[in-house]
Amino acid sequence: MARWSKIAMCAALAATVPGAAAAQHPHVRNGFWIGFGLGYGSFGIEDCDGCGREGGFAGNFRLGGSLGDRWLLGFESNGWIEEEFDTSILVSSSTATVYFYPVASGGLHLKGGLGLAHLDVEDVGDETGLGVLLGAGYDVRIGRNTSLVPFAGWTFGDFEGGSTNVLHFGIGFTFH
Repeated sequence: MARWSKIAMCAALAATVPGAAAAQHPHVRNGFWIGFGLGYGSFGIEDCDGCGREGGFAGNFRLGGSLGDRWLLGFESNGWIEEEFDTSILVSSSTATVYFYPVASGGLHLKGGLGLAHLDVEDVGDETGLGVLLGAGYDVRIGRNTSLVPFAGWTFGDFEGGSTNVLHFGIGFTFH
């Protein structure tokens, strides 16, 4: 079974258990939190004739603090990597990110961030520019201080020579 099929199965399984998990471990947001996620991403270059989207491995790392029951403030780093024709391409972003929970006792959250984006093409060069992050996720409490988090996001990088974007999704863990 392909690794992306396994990730999709894990995400589907996670979506079926929120009721039972929430009853045992309510959503409480206070203090420090840290998390990471792994998944799949689709990379695109804007204004590039003949350039299609490329699929590859995606991941993220995030940490921060709670501002209240519905707001978190943190740092998030997202990355996408693929090797094409013996050349590695790495796209990443590092953003100050705000997380908003529409329902204080729920797991659904929306996020937005602003910071730096980085594009590195092996043997060609690298660039740094403006980075933007938009996304959503759902905290499924699996323990008193642990959540399984299916997520989806979009990162945008604006560079001197053009812009890139990555649509990514996967599953992660957050430790509260």
